[in-house]
Amino acid sequence: REAVVSTQSTGRKEMKDYGTKKMVEGIFESGDRCLIIEDVITTGGSILETVDVLQKAGLSATEGVVLLDRQQGGAINLSNSSFNIRSVFNITEILEILSTAGDIDRDTMDRTLAFVNENQLFRQGS
Repeated sequence: REAVVSTQSTGRKEMKDYGTKKMVEGIFESGDRCLIIEDVITTGGSILETVDVLQKAGLSATEGVVLLDRQQGGAINLSNSSFNIRSVFNITEILEILSTAGDIDRDTMDRTLAFVNENQLFRQGS
């Protein structure tokens, strides 16, 4: 069974002090599976925090979808934690689209990709 839930885990160490005051809200039963949906992934840390919150609520989360992978190691970190992530776009694809459309020049694209490659955030052996 799949669950429909909303979590308050991203960047938050404790629940909000308003609303239902729950870390996980929605329609679910213990053992249900969740698909995590995020906008951007850099390190994967917020997704792993969400997985932890969902597991504590009795839910299973082993897969996710992200709109943009910044290609700085998040997908590797998640894979090392047995979490499967799929991205709609990655930063290279976005830069190529912008370059082809003439919205950025080749130098900007190359400098951005160099920054991404020089600033990898994956953990070895995780």
